[in-house]
Amino acid sequence: MSTHYSLAAIQTFTVVAQELSFSRAASLLNITPSAVSHQIKLLEQQLDVSLFNRKSHGVTLTVAGENLQKFATMGIQNIQHGVHQSQFASQRTRLVIAAIPSFCQRFLIPKLSHFQAQYPDIEIEVIALDKIVDFNTTQCDAHIHFGSGDYANLHSEWLAKESVYPVCHPALLSHQHIKNQEASHALLHNHTLLGYRAGIEDAPGGVSWPAWFSQFNIERASNQNQQWFSQVSLALTAAEHQQGIVLGWHHLLGTAMTDGKLVRIGNAQLDTQFQYYLVAPPAHWHKPELKAFHQWLKQQFAH
Repeated sequence: MSTHYSLAAIQTFTVVAQELSFSRAASLLNITPSAVSHQIKLLEQQLDVSLFNRKSHGVTLTVAGENLQKFATMGIQNIQHGVHQSQFASQRTRLVIAAIPSFCQRFLIPKLSHFQAQYPDIEIEVIALDKIVDFNTTQCDAHIHFGSGDYANLHSEWLAKESVYPVCHPALLSHQHIKNQEASHALLHNHTLLGYRAGIEDAPGGVSWPAWFSQFNIERASNQNQQWFSQVSLALTAAEHQQGIVLGWHHLLGTAMTDGKLVRIGNAQLDTQFQYYLVAPPAHWHKPELKAFHQWLKQQFAH
């Protein structure tokens, strides 16, 4: 077994391991499939192990391949991070923050300019990610996550609870609908309900329309029109375009209410089971830049 390994072959391996296809990896790397095959064979010879099970419709990782993928992916990301840092070296500290996509779009990004003004020496990179980040394979400092706050080998700091209530574009209702609870219930039967189909991970954390109708003893129309979206932010955008009524997440509404794009229907609301947490490995919490971001983030939720 050789003690010298081709870095180019290792990088190619990480792409093939991600795509599980030599042809797709070749397209991403802008090389030929035969060149990909040659580099993988070279790496397997140098390691004296088989990294892939070749099949007629693609490949799968062997146990050795799975082990290598974990560390090789992290290694390549560290190299890329180092190259980036050397190319743009300055007095600024870089902080990589992952967050659920809807939170990124509706809450975090609109407020980042305030953070930059307060901490001009900290450079922020934002990664949109639903699942809790794998800190072993991803160059990331912390994850703003909507969940239970209980994650193995990670430390979580509670940020805020979340509540939901019906909202829609003001063109869909009258002043009576806003103030009168009975009228607001009737309004739900006259417009399309915009729904959010949660993923497996955060499905228990949200509030669905059936749960809302059940909680407030509202009879649901049998022919009720509905539209479905994969993310809360998409459903909110549809509501802003007068496409129906959505259960708005309070912290994700942002300036939509003050700007007049959305208006609340009635006074009822429900708290979600899940809440917002800032999650990171214990060692990361010693970083001054993460501490500063944490304090700033808590202030944003308090506004």
